Amino acid sequence: MKILIAEDDLMVQDMLATFLADLGHEVRAVDNGSKLVQMALESVPDLILTDMHMPEMRGDSMIAMLEMYAPLAGVPVVMITGACERDIKEAGIPEGIPIISKPIDFDKLTAQVEKVAARLGK
Repeated sequence: MKILIAEDDLMVQDMLATFLADLGHEVRAVDNGSKLVQMALESVPDLILTDMHMPEMRGDSMIAMLEMYAPLAGVPVVMITGACERDIKEAGIPEGIPIISKPIDFDKLTAQVEKVAARLGK
């Protein structure tokens, strides 16, 4: 699968990219939501993983922007965040977006990725 990651912590970004690449996925990563939207428009990914708190464009704002572009509107998104439950609720993350808390539980991440891959037949 083609997976696009938005994560401003470069250590976490590298860890996610390496983990997913080792599972056989094609992974690209950027450090904010604005860059992710630009990159996704150039080449539509199968899955987007995003942090919530990033510079330039937060993950929740990025998710809202994705919905404005027809080719990106149906791309599955998984939120990976260190934000507390209250912040997540206040951000208005759309219903149905899986949220994985930091520190990352890689079993949960793998399950979410496999769920998307199965749905896409990949």
